[in-house]
Amino acid sequence: MTTSSSQETQQEKVTPHLETTTLHIKRILAATDLSEQATLALEFAARLAKQFHSRLHLLYTVMPQLYIANTAVLSAEVQKVEIDRAQEELRRYASKIAELRTLRHEEIALCGPTIDAIDELVEMKGIDLLVMGSHGRSGLGKMMLGSVAEAAIRRLHCPVLVVGPHCARRLDPLKPMLLATELPAGSLRAAQYAMSFAREATAPLTVVHVLPERVQEMGYAGVSVKDKVAEELRQLVPHDPELRKHVHFEIATGKPAEEIVRAAKNCKAGLIVMGAREHTVLADHAQWATLSDVIRESHCPVFVVSSHFV
Repeated sequence: MTTSSSQETQQEKVTPHLETTTLHIKRILAATDLSEQATLALEFAARLAKQFHSRLHLLYTVMPQLYIANTAVLSAEVQKVEIDRAQEELRRYASKIAELRTLRHEEIALCGPTIDAIDELVEMKGIDLLVMGSHGRSGLGKMMLGSVAEAAIRRLHCPVLVVGPHCARRLDPLKPMLLATELPAGSLRAAQYAMSFAREATAPLTVVHVLPERVQEMGYAGVSVKDKVAEELRQLVPHDPELRKHVHFEIATGKPAEEIVRAAKNCKAGLIVMGAREHTVLADHAQWATLSDVIRESHCPVFVVSSHFV
């Protein structure tokens, strides 16, 4: 493993600079299953809602326990019973969370698959950010994200903040931050969020890119490769002198997930921002494995920004 801090160079620009437009998060949806991990995610969601002056929506879904014989259709009466029961469970649960007592929020209970309910509410409420927990357990064909978290990242057009199993309970999610970036343009949307957060919070931001170990094995000149990457990383920072004072660049060599987690620990990050490309379920296994590993091992939440952005 090797790391280095990038230095200013005069190489030709390879990507356009981002603008300093603030990205507003007005509505946050926190999905919970009432577990301890989901409670931690909800606490983070509440802190973000206060920082962004956002409206918080809290979602709890249940699968029906009662069916009408010989039919797959759930009657309106049975569905109402299930929803009323879930709404009361959610009310009691939310009343015990200190962060919610002084925060304007809406409690929503729905009957059916969680991802479908999330999909519906994101569109209906105009949600700007989904927050959820991940237990870090793997299942058949899963990459340690959990089926709901993975489906949400793949399907939604808004970012998803995932609170993994090793997240510390008391963190300020916006001071400092780390942007783990791929190059070139696939990282632009994630960089927009990271730069906007850093600018608004006047927070330190570390921008890290991990080179594969095989780069050196193939005989490339290490210095020139890093200089080229350093120039591309600088293009992610808007022309904002005040913001640039708080941005630090790091280029590492090794396994991406390990280096990202290491860099986050070193800079004491309260939030990791990462991009996720839009792909089919079986595509880009390596990228999803890296994202899953970072979420599973990180001490702080991971803010995942999909590239299917218009």
